[in-house]
Amino acid sequence: MTAWQDEGIRIRRMVPEDYEEAYTLWEHTPGMHLHSLNNTYGGIALLLAKNPDSCFVAVDESGKVIATALGATDGRKGYLYHVAVDEQWRGHGIGTTLINRIYDVFKAIGIIKIGIMVVADNIEGQEFWKKQGWKTRPDVIYFDRDL
Repeated sequence: MTAWQDEGIRIRRMVPEDYEEAYTLWEHTPGMHLHSLNNTYGGIALLLAKNPDSCFVAVDESGKVIATALGATDGRKGYLYHVAVDEQWRGHGIGTTLINRIYDVFKAIGIIKIGIMVVADNIEGQEFWKKQGWKTRPDVIYFDRDL
């Protein structure tokens, strides 16, 4: 058992009812850009409906969301979204545990490649992912377009 588990923190699947608290956490997480319509209640509810087994939250003793990590797949590649841990709980391994849960789900369904997008000026986020063993790809530039 880890120190955070001793303090009543538990991990469970994210449900749409977690949206308000999760969004508040994301708003207070440096480097988290929430401008896309994909980040509305409807957008997140759709992601959860299509990926119910790979989206997780950590909650404290009162049930308050203190961390999130959303995993989604297109059937051949997995993606991580909205990995965030409340500032008070950073450095305790909660984020790593959430990510590892997603890795396990992806492995179980045959996903062998995972991608993540980190905002260019989010240095803290980039350092976190480097410590997790991720590397940047100098061969691609990411584009997106709102419809």
